[in-house]
Amino acid sequence: MDINSAYNDAMRNVLSGTFAPDAASVAPRTEAIPTDSPDAAATGAVTGVDGTPSFRDTVKSFLDDTNDKMSTSDQLSRDLASGKTNDLNKVVTSVEEANLAMSFTLAVRNKLMDAYTEVSRMQM
Repeated sequence: MDINSAYNDAMRNVLSGTFAPDAASVAPRTEAIPTDSPDAAATGAVTGVDGTPSFRDTVKSFLDDTNDKMSTSDQLSRDLASGKTNDLNKVVTSVEEANLAMSFTLAVRNKLMDAYTEVSRMQM
């Protein structure tokens, strides 16, 4: 898998208006933030009004996936360096996937920070 197809796959998985509100063609949905009910606290999962995963769960899943890619890349690089594997293609692919995931994570972080800065400048 080359970088362009991995990037395109990652971009297809992003829902319009969830991480980059200025890139959406329509305004994002607005709804009440779900409260932490005793049922949600017991299960550890908070879902939206219509049963969709909460923002926290979405970000956690996103970061866990990036961390897994980084760990896999690190382990495969160590295995190649120590001679445990000779599959250079798999190592390079893993490193590039981890690089792409990290770049995407930083882009999302920057968008979130820009949004936070914009909201903090709003006057009440």
